[in-house]
Amino acid sequence: MKIKKSKSISFGVLLVIFLMTIGNAAAGSERNSVIYEDRIVWQDDSNGNWDIQMYNISTSTEIQITNDEAEQQNPDIYGDRIVWQDNSSGNWDIQMYDISSQTETRITTNGSSQINPAIYSDKIVWQDSRNGNQDIYMYDISTSTETQITHNLSDQGNPDIYADRIVWVEDGTLYMYNISTSTETRITSYFWGSDHGSGEAGDLNHAPFIYGDRVVSSAETVTGNYLIKLYDLSTSTEQVIGEYDADSNNPAIYGNRIVWEDGRKAAPGYWNRDIYMYDLSTSRETQITTNESRQGDPAIYGNRVVWTDERNAITYNDMSDIYMYDLSTAKETRITTVEEEQLAQGTETRITISKAEQEYPAIYGDRIVWRDWRNGNQHDFINGDVYMYNISTSTETQITTNKSCQVNPDIYGDRIVWADDRNGNWDIYMYNLSTSRETQITTNNSDQFDPSIYGDRVVWLDQRNGYPNNDIYMCDLSTHKETQITTNGSNQQSPKIYGDRIVWEDWRNGDDYNINSDIYMYDLSTSRETQITTDGSYQGEPAIYRDRIVWADQRRGWDIYMYNLSTSTETRITAREDGDKQAPAIYEDRIVWYENRNLNVELGGDIYMYNLSTDTETQISTSWSASDPVIYEDRIVWHDSRNGNPDIYMFTLASAEVPPLDDNCTDDEGDENETEPSDNCSSELTPLGRIQALKEYIEITYRGHVNTKAGLENLLDTSKCYYEKGENTEAVSVLNSFINFVEKMKLCEQVSADEADYMVRKANEIIDQIAN
Repeated sequence: MKIKKSKSISFGVLLVIFLMTIGNAAAGSERNSVIYEDRIVWQDDSNGNWDIQMYNISTSTEIQITNDEAEQQNPDIYGDRIVWQDNSSGNWDIQMYDISSQTETRITTNGSSQINPAIYSDKIVWQDSRNGNQDIYMYDISTSTETQITHNLSDQGNPDIYADRIVWVEDGTLYMYNISTSTETRITSYFWGSDHGSGEAGDLNHAPFIYGDRVVSSAETVTGNYLIKLYDLSTSTEQVIGEYDADSNNPAIYGNRIVWEDGRKAAPGYWNRDIYMYDLSTSRETQITTNESRQGDPAIYGNRVVWTDERNAITYNDMSDIYMYDLSTAKETRITTVEEEQLAQGTETRITISKAEQEYPAIYGDRIVWRDWRNGNQHDFINGDVYMYNISTSTETQITTNKSCQVNPDIYGDRIVWADDRNGNWDIYMYNLSTSRETQITTNNSDQFDPSIYGDRVVWLDQRNGYPNNDIYMCDLSTHKETQITTNGSNQQSPKIYGDRIVWEDWRNGDDYNINSDIYMYDLSTSRETQITTDGSYQGEPAIYRDRIVWADQRRGWDIYMYNLSTSTETRITAREDGDKQAPAIYEDRIVWYENRNLNVELGGDIYMYNLSTDTETQISTSWSASDPVIYEDRIVWHDSRNGNPDIYMFTLASAEVPPLDDNCTDDEGDENETEPSDNCSSELTPLGRIQALKEYIEITYRGHVNTKAGLENLLDTSKCYYEKGENTEAVSVLNSFINFVEKMKLCEQVSADEADYMVRKANEIIDQIAN
């Protein structure tokens, strides 16, 4: 007897999605609870994969039933036996555990998938794909015999069993098989989407659950209502349980009591669900839970109701605990207390406080820029401005004051670029913070937009060759030369540049209807274009750092993928099946994105981070309203609507420190800190020649700690400053400090020997060049 809700799925493509391993779920989640007498069983991912856990109510003890690295899901229990689906063999099989003998038995050995088991007495039923479609199979423990219950070519799924009756769903219709008479019976009418020529228009049923002569099921009506249906096999009658339009599902039944998950009190845009109960003997409905989070997956046995509960969750839609309610005592008990996944350690800062919309930030060093609508109207695209916040001085500056619209800024060093419509079309403009000078980059009368900047190079999307053909163009600020990068005549989107490499989203192999966009890359040093993805689905929103390209990918639902150019390997970064992951950004070993795990567009999502060096995922924000993150060094920035309008927020990671940027890890000469630039000289003036080339080598190649990297770059910036002012002696002196610092970091093992030797050699060449 299955004292739980049955897993409901749609067949075809959705079946494939369901069968995929959930993997990488938030540590500490509990789902799919079932109960029999004093024992509660559920699936638990506290160890990083789904295991089966059991709690004994009478002894208040919790036992882990499975502990291998495979996935175990969808448990059911009867007496001393627990069954579940298990992928330790490489495909889903049915496993059984005997509590009394503490022995585990593999029930199925077929190489296809067997899922959704249910057990009653000595019989186990499940859903089986070995025949190329989904069938119902049964195993008799007492005789060790397996029997195929259904044989037609349609898909049958979500079986449940009670005594000698098996029920399942086929094309939205409920069927029953009587084991003792070997007869099959159709319980409900054909549903409105599949009447098989009968003219019937019944409800679309999901997840049947049987107890005695009664079958309960989730049902969707032709009008789109989700309700609970009770079918009485003895009288061939059906009854609606609860309210007709309460958005109800996941029912379970024991004796005269039916429990289910009910959304009638959820506010628009929120996923509040409660557990309700209906007593058939008294015709009375009772609300079991009143907490304004989600409670779901109820099960009932005797006077006890159990469910999975989200009230203590850190991540939305993460059923973090098991709760129980005793009907005889009206007492609620929290069964599990496993803590949720750890949030990243650090400090969150609200950057903007304006009640207008601030969106799409970019960050470089201590400076954050964004598009700001406090002086205009976002909805009519009137007078958007670019603003900047300096983290080190805690000051905000309005960069653009033109009454037209400036949007989508990017920043590198002292230069900020954006798209500007002051000339009646979109152009690319730039502002230099060190000179307080604004420059128009493009003058073509078509639209140029979505700029990205790195060093002296600015790339953008350009429509001069005819809409909807978006081409990628580049301007080299040092030579004032403009270059067309793409010429294939299709639509390119979202260009990004790092060093010599430009990446973008390209529609040449598909269309503009979310079908087959790919990631492409152009290498300026080799004048070579490379197609990075060839999957045939949607890949977009690329970002690049050194040899790594990340993007949002829809081949298995929205995930984050990465391609390593040095190893020509592709890696799937995210593997949770729930929630959309989009807008990735990357810096060194850290990838950030926003993820809508509750699939609620109104609320938005949260920011997550994956560390490639430690293979760990951490949650950055908990507001459920964040999106479009960017990252630079230890700072993650995004826009967040938690205050009713988008604001800019920043999270500073509490990273472990390395030896300070002075002489603490080498000699005892008592040097002053050699990374500090001179007070009378800005450290971020326009780069010069070979010093800039050495700085770009550090930015692209050096993989050590961010503080060491910043110290090296600051010294080069200071040397450039002096040289540009004609103070050659001071410029050489700072370069010598650079060499000394490299040698010290080499001893501290913060710079490799090869890197140190290269940097020292290049710095000496620059000193020789200045001296001559």
